[in-house]
Amino acid sequence: MAKKTLAVMIGFIGLILSVPASTKEEKLPADLLTEDAHFKRCSRGQLKAYSFFHVGYAALYLQRCQQIKTIFDKSPKRLRFVYERSIPARAFREAAEKYLQINLGKQFDPWRKAIDQFNQGYRDIEDGDYYELIYDPETGLRLYFNGAQMTILRDPGIGLAYFNIWFGKEPFSESLKEALLTPENFPVGITAHP
Repeated sequence: MAKKTLAVMIGFIGLILSVPASTKEEKLPADLLTEDAHFKRCSRGQLKAYSFFHVGYAALYLQRCQQIKTIFDKSPKRLRFVYERSIPARAFREAAEKYLQINLGKQFDPWRKAIDQFNQGYRDIEDGDYYELIYDPETGLRLYFNGAQMTILRDPGIGLAYFNIWFGKEPFSESLKEALLTPENFPVGITAHP
């Protein structure tokens, strides 16, 4: 009886541990199709809080993965974050403001109001939730939460600058920046950026 109980418990634990991997793959698919565009997953990396605690995964989607070398060009892009931990909305707002101030310097102040309004779109998240930032050079930057649009930053210049949080000189995470700027089809340790 004890062996049977142990076998059931091990099976249950195995099932629980396998769920995040399948959830991650479902929410970070290889391709994202819209009515007028096809985006390929070009890279992905782990999300860590305080550079230590695993909280989820991120993936960068572009129409052509060669554009990864010039992440700040005015081409459409999508950045998706899938979470495996609960995080309060204020943490996203505070981190966004902090890293934009650091990376944008004096340019942040004239854009503060638009950025603050955009940041109000963040919500508390739970395990399995995801955010997606969709940049379009014509319409600006949109924030989606589990597929529903939360907010839009209509100025394409500010919208593109928002990516400094992850790709600026002092990003939220150096390891995430490196992972997202390394195309998936490159061997580990070889990067496609200078």
